[in-house]
Amino acid sequence: MVVVILKYNLKNNFNKIMTKKILKIAGISLAIVIIFFIGWSVYLKVMIDRGNLIVWDSKVYTKKEFNKQFPPQEYNVAAKNTPEEVYTQFKEALLKNDIEGALAQIREKNRADYRQAFSDKGKLDKWVKGLPEKITKENEYNSLSYYNLDFKDDYKHTIKFVKGSDGYWQIDQI
Repeated sequence: MVVVILKYNLKNNFNKIMTKKILKIAGISLAIVIIFFIGWSVYLKVMIDRGNLIVWDSKVYTKKEFNKQFPPQEYNVAAKNTPEEVYTQFKEALLKNDIEGALAQIREKNRADYRQAFSDKGKLDKWVKGLPEKITKENEYNSLSYYNLDFKDDYKHTIKFVKGSDGYWQIDQI
């Protein structure tokens, strides 16, 4: 009976000691995780405040990644052509049925959409015949320029030009 009580006491003490050790290890681990999280948060806050990291649309970017993902939209370079010249070249290319020549006047990121729109020859021919000879300037802001197209109807039609970093104007939207 004494042996059974001793075994029970030893087993009970061992369980208490192990439980305390496990709780102690779990507590220390939790404290380390919390300290790491707080340290990481402070580090990110400092990096953001210094401008080394940029938070945009719930994502974190370095300056280099941000500039690559979102290049500047305004360029202070001298223009090497005018929006009027670009429009004239665009219209002349369409009148000659030179789709690729017309697409060259459109920003590269929009060309695929316009190539698809220009694939319907019937609609394209009707639309090209209605294009006005001249466009009139509405607004210009550094590397953005807006012109009006007069289709002789009750609606306002705008053509948007963007000047690239190389100084050349291109059609962004028509």
